[in-house]
Amino acid sequence: MQTQRRNNPPTDGDATTLMECGIDAQTFARLDAVYRQHWSIPLQVTCPDGRLVHPITGRGRDSEPLISVRHLAIEEALRWGEPAVEPAAEGMIVWAVPLMHNAKVLGGLVAAIAEDVVFPDGTMSTALDIRAACHDLRRLAEEANLTNAALLEARRSESNRERLRAEAIHTFKAGSSYDMRATYLLEEPMLLAAIRKGDRPQARAMLNHMLVAMIHRAGDNLDLIKSFFMELVVMLSRTAVEAGGEPEELLGTNYASLVQLARLRSDEELSPWLSDILERIMNSIHRHRKQSAPDMLSRALQFMAEHCCENISRDQAADAAFMSPSHFSRYFKHHLGQSFTQVLNQMRVDKAADMLANSQRDLKIIALETGFPDQSYFTKVFRKYRGMTPAEFRKQAK
Repeated sequence: MQTQRRNNPPTDGDATTLMECGIDAQTFARLDAVYRQHWSIPLQVTCPDGRLVHPITGRGRDSEPLISVRHLAIEEALRWGEPAVEPAAEGMIVWAVPLMHNAKVLGGLVAAIAEDVVFPDGTMSTALDIRAACHDLRRLAEEANLTNAALLEARRSESNRERLRAEAIHTFKAGSSYDMRATYLLEEPMLLAAIRKGDRPQARAMLNHMLVAMIHRAGDNLDLIKSFFMELVVMLSRTAVEAGGEPEELLGTNYASLVQLARLRSDEELSPWLSDILERIMNSIHRHRKQSAPDMLSRALQFMAEHCCENISRDQAADAAFMSPSHFSRYFKHHLGQSFTQVLNQMRVDKAADMLANSQRDLKIIALETGFPDQSYFTKVFRKYRGMTPAEFRKQAK
């Protein structure tokens, strides 16, 4: 994203000031209209320190408490990679997305609403989904290339890792066989996800972490550890079959592994035993995955068809297909001749065409309900796939 800079400090409300905060007036008007349409909440643009730049209300000096809360909302969104709701003075709540050029914060795209609108009658039951509203603000800013999407994604991943680490530490401190199961249940989904994707290094790391954690919790109770790993072998084999492994081969691996496990007499023997199981399972998936590739592609297409009107990503479709994102992209383009985005847009256009022909809904609403951020982009994509605008298509269908 490129911005124009100038040396002299701007005044509040100046159009150049808006540009220096990382957004032009036309883009702001478009995003503000979309956000109002969806959430009935107006947007604001501020400096990085929270001072209001646009729109200027004409009500006098900006409130210092509100300035401080807007500044905090921008910093927290940058810290966590996602807008965070902050309570403000004057009965308001605020959330924001940093407007950025590379790693530099130029300003903030801010939403604010009165608390009594969100929590009517003073109850804890909300009148709108604030979490979804926060997510939608970030999505709009990213799609308009107003913020550093890669940096925010990295911050979200980092905060998620910290959360999982904190949960694991809490589990370790609790100290009983029940908490050992909690540790197992915390690690197992991530291990199975790595196996589905064929990510051997990640699967090895997860198994090692799980082994160390469970030995730490169980102490000298080797039989207790073995009982958990008996359960794990069954889960690994089932997951491997889903990911394309040969069932008969994996059944033999499963049986042989459990026989070996029963003979182990020390913690030291568990690590090579686990490594051997993992290698056999991953090798089976690698050898036989090509035979089941059409099924994997079918899973991805089914996932896309079911969720095409939502804000889904290539990585989510790859997860549904049990593939790594990079392998999924290559395989998808090779077999379908189109990219993930092209096929997703085609699905969205098909949904929109059906709604245009069979309803009287406003074009803006149809755009939002079929996964497009605004009517302008919807029209552009629709014309590309159907050779005419949505309005022209509706007229022809009638």
